[in-house]
Amino acid sequence: MPRFVDPAERRREVVDALKRIVVADGLERVSLREVAAEAGLVVGSVRHYFSSSTELLVFAFSAVVDDVVARLVRESAASGEEGVVAQLCGLLPLDEARAVDLCVWAEFRLASRTRPELAPTAERSHREVAAAVGRSLLALRPDAGQETLVREAERLLATAEGLGLHAMLHGQWLDAELCLAVLRAQVAGIAGAAVAQQGGDRH
Repeated sequence: MPRFVDPAERRREVVDALKRIVVADGLERVSLREVAAEAGLVVGSVRHYFSSSTELLVFAFSAVVDDVVARLVRESAASGEEGVVAQLCGLLPLDEARAVDLCVWAEFRLASRTRPELAPTAERSHREVAAAVGRSLLALRPDAGQETLVREAERLLATAEGLGLHAMLHGQWLDAELCLAVLRAQVAGIAGAAVAQQGGDRH
């Protein structure tokens, strides 16, 4: 009796195989044949779920974005400055799972500059990541107006994403301890601005 194959599980296996290829050799090596071989499948099995490499790339990019955003939402459960820092750590390659997702995420985002089919997911990626960070900042600084929240969320994202990229490229000196110190300093600066504002309001 043939084993039932769960479509969602099989798609995840294919996406995981694609991610391994991207981490090792970049997006240029991705094809249905290469991904099928990496996943231990025949090409026909992959074609059953994805009719073309483009369809596979779009699906995989969306899946990676979902994973990154879900990680940020999970980490936002903690409160205060350390909660924001913990959330931003979701954008740093501090373990294998995050390192793989962030490497693939970066490759896709860069590719979206010249591949129109990836552009909508790249836009959604930034919008949802920024919104997750913005919600955490709102909890940290409920006094802040919309303009301030947007500016500070972009500042934190730029810091975390820059650290993540540098850590992937120069991990020999930009380690987890230094990344955390930079994030804590940035978040403390935002929280400190709120305290200073409150003090000024009392005078």
